[in-house]
Amino acid sequence: MKQWFGILLVLIPMLLKAEGTAMLISDNRAIEESWTWCFSEELGLMVKKETLCYGCNLTAERGMSTDVQCILSNKSISERKPDVIFLQLGCNDEADEDQERTSYEQSLFDYPYGKVCTTKGANPRTKNIAVSKDKQKLTNKNFAGSLCRIMLYLREEVPDARVFFLAPVRYGQDLHGQDSVKVSQLKAVANMFCVPFVEDMRMVTRYDFIWKKTKLSLGSVLLLGDSYCELKKWTAAMERMSDVQCINLGKVSATLKERGEKHTNTLGAQLNRIPQGINPDAIIVEGGINDDADPQSVVDDYTSCVTNQKRTTFAGALAYIVSNLKVRFPAAKIYVITPGGLYYGHTDSPFDYIVKADQIRKAAQLLGIPTIDWDKEGRLSFVFNNSKGTGSGTNASPFLYNIPSRETGDLLHPNEIGAVYLAENVIKELRP
Repeated sequence: MKQWFGILLVLIPMLLKAEGTAMLISDNRAIEESWTWCFSEELGLMVKKETLCYGCNLTAERGMSTDVQCILSNKSISERKPDVIFLQLGCNDEADEDQERTSYEQSLFDYPYGKVCTTKGANPRTKNIAVSKDKQKLTNKNFAGSLCRIMLYLREEVPDARVFFLAPVRYGQDLHGQDSVKVSQLKAVANMFCVPFVEDMRMVTRYDFIWKKTKLSLGSVLLLGDSYCELKKWTAAMERMSDVQCINLGKVSATLKERGEKHTNTLGAQLNRIPQGINPDAIIVEGGINDDADPQSVVDDYTSCVTNQKRTTFAGALAYIVSNLKVRFPAAKIYVITPGGLYYGHTDSPFDYIVKADQIRKAAQLLGIPTIDWDKEGRLSFVFNNSKGTGSGTNASPFLYNIPSRETGDLLHPNEIGAVYLAENVIKELRP
């Protein structure tokens, strides 16, 4: 009796303190156990380990990989409806061959491109898009195909769960050789799906306000941005989820860069609209979605672009905006949001948002400004699979562009559901 009483004294405080539930799915017991000590009471999660995948592999030369089979047949995932899912897969795999790494895009999309038509406005426009493979045709020859199949399943079964991908190496391990290559490849795939890739559990801790239902105080926030800001979906979600006052100057179709004398709808132009007398605690610069990527020769010269404030480049445009903001609000913390890819089918270059995000991140680093990485953690990006079954992707019968998905109203801008994911990503960076 005394023994049971002692156990209860230990368990009851833990149960009371855990506000959320999590599932840890790993395919290597030794690597998993090096991470489990990180799941402390302070994280606020009761973590249930799933042991079906031990010894399995994420990739397979033919057929479905054992990791994918185990996860797709695991009914407890949908039955328990966890708040958080930790995936630690690929521990027993070798890194993908170089040719596989360069063909991740081809693993997820069929070529040539299909046709999509926007039905809004007086002049519907048909254009090329990248069309994702049917999930039954996805191969498991590389990390991209296998993880795509898993993410499709998880989004169908537990769409509200926050998914994290844990690095498939021992916690705190210095990376060398094949381990380093494998981690970089899996990180790239996780970024394609906007799933946070975790190499340090402190990153997960910054999200704990979600499952702890904590309303953080963020003060006053000034926003320069494009339609994502002007439509006020994610900013409204942030105001519901935290104690914050937003001063929103966003404008539809605004670009980060300048494009000639007659183009005035830029984030830089929004500096002139900042109200007098405000004193924001933080400033967010959100843009780049409506811009083209900089040529590599320009990226290589970003240092000069910053010095000269060449506003036709990401680096120069940010330098101009940041320098003005620092003069006017020297005490405010400035952040830059990298553009996320809401849906890959929006373009015939499905991953061009990753290129733009990397360029904006590099420019921000040169300026000493932190980024909020919607391209990596926004969680809205996903393969377009034409779930409504419209059209055949031809000129005569194109897919429809503006059919809403669960997270978007038009497959481009977030709705109330998608806005929550974007707001969460911002809150965890602005939190005290």
